[in-house]
Amino acid sequence: MSRILVLPGTGCRYWTAGFCLYPEALNPGLEQGFRCLVLRKLEDSLDALIDRGEKQNLSLENTGRIWLQRLVRDLGETWDCPDFMPVGDEFGGMWCARLEGDLCHLRLPPCPGRCRRYAAMPPERDEGREERDE
Repeated sequence: MSRILVLPGTGCRYWTAGFCLYPEALNPGLEQGFRCLVLRKLEDSLDALIDRGEKQNLSLENTGRIWLQRLVRDLGETWDCPDFMPVGDEFGGMWCARLEGDLCHLRLPPCPGRCRRYAAMPPERDEGREERDE
């Protein structure tokens, strides 16, 4: 019996760096497990800072300054993530190449190749994709 060859999903609108965005597209934001752990931690920290700032009657401007200082301190040169992969010089090496918005590629399900959910990508979105997702 011949082995079935699965075509790659690289032309699919849900494909990103070998992972599948379909579950996220189906219910955006529902699966918190797809989100970047570092960004989730920063978001929780910001929420806590805003709550404390409101209780202490700090202005939004002062709270924002405190947040920026903490952000620089907490992120520093690298993120507290074993899978962090800097994006080169575009963001001063402080951004992760595995991010798709606030989603981490490694937390998404792997792309099985051309499946029943395969949807061809519009031509305008396909331009330059290979350079970004490799």
